[in-house]
Amino acid sequence: MSAKLYPTHIPTTGLQKAILASGSALTAILSPWRGDAVACMGETTAGWALPKIYQRMMEDSEGQRILLEKPRIQDDTISLEQLRNMPDSTLGREYARFLDRLKTTPSARPNVQFVDDVELAYVMTRYRETHDLFHTLLQMPTNILGEVMVKWFEGIQFGFPMCITGGLFGAFRLYPKQRELFRLHLNWIVHNAKHSRFLMNVYWENYWTTDLRELRASLNLDEPPELLK
Repeated sequence: MSAKLYPTHIPTTGLQKAILASGSALTAILSPWRGDAVACMGETTAGWALPKIYQRMMEDSEGQRILLEKPRIQDDTISLEQLRNMPDSTLGREYARFLDRLKTTPSARPNVQFVDDVELAYVMTRYRETHDLFHTLLQMPTNILGEVMVKWFEGIQFGFPMCITGGLFGAFRLYPKQRELFRLHLNWIVHNAKHSRFLMNVYWENYWTTDLRELRASLNLDEPPELLK
């Protein structure tokens, strides 16, 4: 077991991680609204995915800058009021609108605890703090259909077992009409996840004032399906 590496770190053995992963996975599948279980599963099953994400970030100039500067998206690092006052259709305005609709804030995400490497813990933190930006960029709602679509995108791009599992099991929980929409637009998600820019290499804080259509075009993302907006 490693020593405590950062303030929120909880050192665990491989066996302890396996137990946590199994328990949290079962809880997350049965109760997907349990954010603590989803977070625990994400961290305890990401052992092989995080180094690959880190490497891809190191191979990209913008990704390198993120890893060097380690920006945080928290209540005390961004001003939601400023974002709310930005023009409609900009990343900042639509991100703030997304959070307001959910009645949440950037700091609501749980802290990383079970990743036994400082750099990789930051990668997980960055992923967690930018997840809502993926929703905003892809214009996916936060209902189960939207979450499943985003999980498929993240699973393909990042390889997190949590995302892959969530995407697969979540698809079985869809209502018939949602399942029809899912099948109809699955090709869009798969194609864009494979061919767009690696989203962990996007320094989102530099694009608050950018129009979403322009941003998607720069990231090689097709416009989202109308039925999912």
